[in-house]
Amino acid sequence: MGFADRYLNKQKGFAPSVPGVPSEQLKYIVVLPAYCEPDIKDVLESLWNCARPDSHVEVLVVINSPENAGEDVLQSNRQTLEKASGWIAYHPDASMRFHILERLSLPARDAGVGLARKIGMDEAVYRFNLIDKPDGFILSFDADSRCDNNYFTSIDEEIRNHPDIKGFTLYFEHPVQGNEFDNRVLAAITEYELHLRYVNQFLRLAGFPYAHHTVGSCFGVRAETYAAQGGMNKKKGGEDFYFLHKIIPLGNFTDIITNRVIPSPRVSTRVPFGTGPAIGKYLNDEQSQLKTYSPEGFLALNDLFRIIPKLFRATREDIARQVNQLPESLSTFLIGNQVVDKVMEINANCSSPATFNKRFYRWFDAFRVVKYLNYASRSFYPQIAVGEAARLFLSTIGHVNPGERYNNLELLQLFRKMERA
Repeated sequence: MGFADRYLNKQKGFAPSVPGVPSEQLKYIVVLPAYCEPDIKDVLESLWNCARPDSHVEVLVVINSPENAGEDVLQSNRQTLEKASGWIAYHPDASMRFHILERLSLPARDAGVGLARKIGMDEAVYRFNLIDKPDGFILSFDADSRCDNNYFTSIDEEIRNHPDIKGFTLYFEHPVQGNEFDNRVLAAITEYELHLRYVNQFLRLAGFPYAHHTVGSCFGVRAETYAAQGGMNKKKGGEDFYFLHKIIPLGNFTDIITNRVIPSPRVSTRVPFGTGPAIGKYLNDEQSQLKTYSPEGFLALNDLFRIIPKLFRATREDIARQVNQLPESLSTFLIGNQVVDKVMEINANCSSPATFNKRFYRWFDAFRVVKYLNYASRSFYPQIAVGEAARLFLSTIGHVNPGERYNNLELLQLFRKMERA
């Protein structure tokens, strides 16, 4: 019995697409959703040019579209299929094999990036299951992304040094300079990436234990962990966030900062939120300036995370008193979420502070953190320009002097340096 048999048997309609049994040396499978990708050869070249790890690699290109797609989408995908097939035919390598999964008529209600990733990742776990390789890794990538040539070798080194890793994120940098994209696109992606790094760093400063980037082209997961946690979801957007926040709380999750993925800043209308829609919204408003959460919302979270040890075995009255002493934005949010009853319930099922801590963060997880930040923005701390927020954060931790002036690109470079330190 294979390690993923139970998972695969539950996947209605799953049927393997890649013929044959993979190499026993297979360790990494890259899943690459492709929807209207005229430049598909560029991403294939980027992966092909990477230094090879000691083990073998497969790349699964999931060319997909919904059953109600227009002729323009179908024609674009046919061209993608033709270009990818031709490229693969001229790039044989036993240590790095490329396969195409053609899914051009997916159910309209589910079709999207989440389902495309799931199709590829389920195929990947099936192939690892064929050779009983629970410690193989599924790598999530995007068809418009690129990577440095140590993509595989840096991952391989990290896993050799830390063999218990269940999952990881990869360091990323969007293009923010050069002639490939319009200047307004570069300005937009600079602000958007600055927002991502500001939020991640402030959550870490506040003490949230599960603060990691969740970018679809920049993560990997162990095959047995993928199967054990129920696989990828079918969400049309945010699939990476929802999936990774099932994996991160398991522990043995890390950030690999020794390589670099380069996601595209292009506009996209296929997903409801994320990079593509954010850039499109910016470009459609001449006066647009990206805003983000105010520092006060994160500082309130820090007050909460500091009192968590005091909530273990606390009475109902003590819990209520501790919560009422928090900043109003957070106390009203927590009371609205029945925090006293929830903490009492957690205490009833915990025998140690460590267990209490784990169960508390299972309740006050990343989803609830985002809900709180949105609530606080609406009712207490209006959002502010991302450049102003980033400067306030950097001055808070002593990285810049409060009076110094930096443009958004300079601020982003400071955050990148800090995250890669």
